[in-house]
Amino acid sequence: MRTRHFLASIALAVSLAACAGPSALRPARSGDVAALRAALDADLRAGRLTRSAVGDIAEALASHELQSAKGNDALQRVQQVRSCARHLQDGLVERTKGTDLAAPEAALILEQSHLTDFDKWRARSADPDPMWRAVGVRTLTDPESANQRRAAMLDPDENVRLAAVRAAEDARDAGDGAQLIDVARLDPNALVRVTAVRALGQLGSPEMVLRLKDMMTNGSDAVRQSIVVAWSWPGMLEAGGQRELILIAETGKDEAAVLAGGILLRLGAETRGTGISTLLKHIDGSAARARVLAISLAPIDDPAVRQAVSKLSTTPDPEVKLAALTSLARDPAERAKALDGIGSLAASSLPVAAKAKATMARLGDARVTALLLKDGESKVAETRVDAARGLIELGDIARAAMFLADADAGVRTRTACQILVASERW
Repeated sequence: MRTRHFLASIALAVSLAACAGPSALRPARSGDVAALRAALDADLRAGRLTRSAVGDIAEALASHELQSAKGNDALQRVQQVRSCARHLQDGLVERTKGTDLAAPEAALILEQSHLTDFDKWRARSADPDPMWRAVGVRTLTDPESANQRRAAMLDPDENVRLAAVRAAEDARDAGDGAQLIDVARLDPNALVRVTAVRALGQLGSPEMVLRLKDMMTNGSDAVRQSIVVAWSWPGMLEAGGQRELILIAETGKDEAAVLAGGILLRLGAETRGTGISTLLKHIDGSAARARVLAISLAPIDDPAVRQAVSKLSTTPDPEVKLAALTSLARDPAERAKALDGIGSLAASSLPVAAKAKATMARLGDARVTALLLKDGESKVAETRVDAARGLIELGDIARAAMFLADADAGVRTRTACQILVASERW
């Protein structure tokens, strides 16, 4: 009887320890990395690193890193939390009160995430500091600000021009069309050009469909692909976008044509056949990048697609091979064999190995865990970030949490942000 009571007491103690909350929370808040590393190790062994607990630790750590960084490090920390901004809104608001470069960057992130009142920043649109001027220009989304918004698209500073075309994307003002066309064609910054195309996609009309078509001949790959996507949006599609998608799919030879095929496949029964035939054409014979994109967009449950992709699962081109195996892994009958092939690529010394490891994690193949843990010991920060991301994809949140105590503040912050984004799916 006493033995049973003793064992029950032990079980209760273990249970209470697991429920007591993570000891890593306090050092995460203070930024004591050595103490955090020890606490995380203890919490892992005690079973206290539940998803909820790790989320709390990640948020506490990211908040500390965001607030404590100075100089150029502060700017980097702000940029590194862009994807998880809504979890760190208070910290970003505090950073906007500073006088360093991180302050306007934090304000821009809050604006782009729609986590702040635009009226608060509008007066900055004429600021002599280009970063703060960008913050103000991003708020110029109302009809009364149209002339100022269009003038800002010609600003000498690329950050201001980017803010202006993003404001135009929200404004959906047909009067911006001519200026946006010029920006999409002539701006020296690639991101500004692509964003201008996106803004034009909001102005669905037969004229805009044709103006975008004029840019297809000399546009960069990124611009051409952005035009294809813009043609697929409501308003543009009905105004002639579908016609142009079919034309580029049937006659094009690059990734823009492949993307058009993928869009047509998904639009419905009327265009599905054109979409599949386009994708098959590029799977069977195209440049490697276009072929990889075609494989990723093609439905593996289609017999012709399955046959074409299966042939490429043994190709000597590792990028194409990985794409083919990844597609086949979505077929229950081919999954086991395909995952074995991806595993071989992941364990190799080929440049594609990192992608293969990420693919295994995304597909839920826990056999990649050992490779990810080995990468976690790499001297290369980016490799360690990728390892943490892989563990998060696998759902191994407890072991991913150990990267919150990495020696590199960037690795800690980026891992914390990845965990916070993943927590939105839990």
